[in-house]
Amino acid sequence: MISLDSRLQGDVLCLRPSMIKFEATSTQIEICGAGFKPLPFYLNRQLIKILEDLGVPEHAFLDLQDEAVEQLRITVSNPINAGYYLQRELVGKSARIPWLIRKLFYIGMTFSEDQFLRDTHELAVLVRLRELKYRSRIYVERGITVYGIMDETEYLREGEIYCSVHDEKGGMVLTGRVIITRCPALHPGDVQYVSATDVPPDSPLRSVHNCVVFSSKGSRDLPSQLSGGDLDGDLYNIIFDDSLMPTMMSQPADYPIMPAIDIGREVTRSDMTDFFVQFMENDQLGRLSTLHQTLADQKPKGVFDPDCILLAEMCSTAVDFSKTGIPVDLKKMPKSSNVRPDFQAPGPRVLIENAIKIEDIDAEDDDEDEEDPEETAPATRYYESPKVLGKLYRAIDEQDFFTAIQRQSQASRSYQQSSLAIRLWDYVKHKTALIQYQHYLDFARDVKDAYEDNMCSTMREYSLHPVHFASEVEVFAGALIGKNGAQSKRQREISTSMKEKHDREVAYTVQCILQGEEQDSSKQEALERSLACLDVAVHERRTFKRFGKLVSFTWVAAAVCLKEIEKLPGS
Repeated sequence: MISLDSRLQGDVLCLRPSMIKFEATSTQIEICGAGFKPLPFYLNRQLIKILEDLGVPEHAFLDLQDEAVEQLRITVSNPINAGYYLQRELVGKSARIPWLIRKLFYIGMTFSEDQFLRDTHELAVLVRLRELKYRSRIYVERGITVYGIMDETEYLREGEIYCSVHDEKGGMVLTGRVIITRCPALHPGDVQYVSATDVPPDSPLRSVHNCVVFSSKGSRDLPSQLSGGDLDGDLYNIIFDDSLMPTMMSQPADYPIMPAIDIGREVTRSDMTDFFVQFMENDQLGRLSTLHQTLADQKPKGVFDPDCILLAEMCSTAVDFSKTGIPVDLKKMPKSSNVRPDFQAPGPRVLIENAIKIEDIDAEDDDEDEEDPEETAPATRYYESPKVLGKLYRAIDEQDFFTAIQRQSQASRSYQQSSLAIRLWDYVKHKTALIQYQHYLDFARDVKDAYEDNMCSTMREYSLHPVHFASEVEVFAGALIGKNGAQSKRQREISTSMKEKHDREVAYTVQCILQGEEQDSSKQEALERSLACLDVAVHERRTFKRFGKLVSFTWVAAAVCLKEIEKLPGS
């Protein structure tokens, strides 16, 4: 991490010895991340459980989730809300779809009258709703996620932080008592109170924004108390929502620092290969985290139970394996039964046994130990969790939610004989009646064919099934989903890669329309090309044998065309 120090004169970069990993002749700096603006903060199941056991009332979480669900619901009732929601979720950003939805509303049209645009919006809503239900990923408005740096001025005292936030809404300096934590948080001491304070007007820290500045004083640095954090690019969560303030605190974990394994010679390619294989064999973090979540729900002491404290330490070892080469000792893992809380169910079509009582689970586990170990492991059973995570899970009914919003969406649509695309084309023709574009029709066909060939390639490449390809809506929205349940880690990773690829292709398509084959930046010709592309998109749709009709190019071209029309005099 490097940060601005206004006391330095000229072009100066100061490095500590620990920041110098190897000697290099290049003077270029690659920036992996920066504090351009504070990142949003979302609760997760691990943090919710810790806060619950630290005394935060359950209604605080239920109220936040209800508010998040209501925010999803109102995106259907108003196209303006829908546009801003897609903008916030970065859906269709490169194609300017959020802007397009708002623009259609301003010219008297509703995006929900088109099946494809409606499906894109509903898919984005579905992804977020499932994250709420199956991951408890709840947005906290009075919370931020920022990088951490050290106070080089030595002004801050032990237990103090400085955080100046600047974004499109303005700026503010956090003051007063706030909560700070870091993911992954499993130990109850991974959440700590700190005092957010302001600094003098002439302090160099005044030039530092959108990061949290930690004090350099005290017997132990604060970052290391938060799940073993440091200041080499770690992100920290700051919560200043009064409803989420715990009534008690726990001492932070103090795990011994494990020195990295020294092989006593120069590292070879064979060593790297062996380490990579060993890393894959010992990647048990997910398994440990899931068991921690299960036992924290079942044990009376929650995250304070000795088994949960042990699992938190084992998770810390697993996280550091890539640095230390020391694997976690799975023999220490606490025993567990085949009974899990309902919020860990993979989907809604799972039997929840109300007869199972938490206090009886350990007894069931003891009985299982007496069974023949050669027998197949029993099927997982689920009980209705009485804790806040169970209540959050059961508070959301996917089917009821989508039945309601689809009924609401249908009620807001007006009956039209022609499709939205046709009516938009009529509007565009009226606005550009004197502009000739027919000489660009062949160019437009080439652009459309290239875009749709790329779309087919992406649908085939990022399919989660050997036979059924990803849909055009999934590619356009940047999210692969299953029939039920939250996205798996694999689905999220593939979705991210797919979205990045499609965004690049859309950006290239938009650039081709605006600048043409010879990078011509003429505003008049950009409008002519966009008109040709929209004409071809609306009237010349190809049908692919394995993918059917593709329609997304229509809305890519429409957004470019409407944006160019805005530049006409008198528009």
